Amino acid sequence: MMAIQVRAFIIGRYPIRGFLAWGAGESAAVFIDPGGWDEMIDATVRQFSLTVSAVLLTHGHWDHIEGVREMTARFHAPVFAHVDDARLLEQSPDVILQGDETITCGSLNWQVLHLPGHTSGSVAYTAGDVVFTGDTLFAGAIGGTSTLAEYERERAGIHRMLFALGDATRVYPAHGPATSIGIERRCNPFLR
Repeated sequence: MMAIQVRAFIIGRYPIRGFLAWGAGESAAVFIDPGGWDEMIDATVRQFSLTVSAVLLTHGHWDHIEGVREMTARFHAPVFAHVDDARLLEQSPDVILQGDETITCGSLNWQVLHLPGHTSGSVAYTAGDVVFTGDTLFAGAIGGTSTLAEYERERAGIHRMLFALGDATRVYPAHGPATSIGIERRCNPFLR
């Protein structure tokens, strides 16, 4: 399995973690959740001689998308978002996701996992031993929902799709520290 390199950036007016991810030794990268812009993103892309090939949105809330315009202007990369959250964006995404697609970037195949709950179009992106969960799964918590039905739907999706990834899978949420599927399976009080 190819090692996946990950760099986190705390960005935006309501700070989130946006992530640059790529296969070790490759130049094609994805950027997940551009909630704002920071010159360190550009510096990191140059440092590792990367090409941002795709901008992946975990959902359409404003704090995750404020940097989309800047990101696409600088890198000319297509924006991917789930159909159920496309209406939340200022401009239509270049690629509309349904869930269960595969996005190829270099030799990495990013699987799209549709996990409605926090929003109806919430998704996670996984490749190798990493998963980017946006606001669906955090260290010790899960994403906020408006109704009990959404809460139960989110929990069911985490159990069915994220827990199937295996305990060693590194989890990169948009807020708070990284964790692992194994830690969340054993310790997350919202998932018991």
